[in-house]
Amino acid sequence: MTNTQRLTVRQQEVLALLKGFIKEHGYPPTQKEVACLMGATSPNAAGDMLRSLQRRDAISIDPGVARGITINGQSVEEEAVALLRSMVLGEEQAWEKSFAFLKSRGVSV
Repeated sequence: MTNTQRLTVRQQEVLALLKGFIKEHGYPPTQKEVACLMGATSPNAAGDMLRSLQRRDAISIDPGVARGITINGQSVEEEAVALLRSMVLGEEQAWEKSFAFLKSRGVSV
């Protein structure tokens, strides 16, 4: 059974929203942006949903990083391209996310 099959319909919808945002922008949304994507008025609703997706191993969240959402199962190439695009565009937290990406793969910097 894949991660997506274990998700509720709403969780699958939110995961699709996250993937779409990342594909369009090249970086993940903030919790506030997730709330907007979900149509929620409170970032707390987005936080609850993100934590539930993390518990289901659909995403990973880097604590303390505003755009610290990573879709699990995303290919390394897709993730690297998104990080490079983020750095080239000078996005917030791009350096920190790139450093975490390299560290998670055992690359010393």
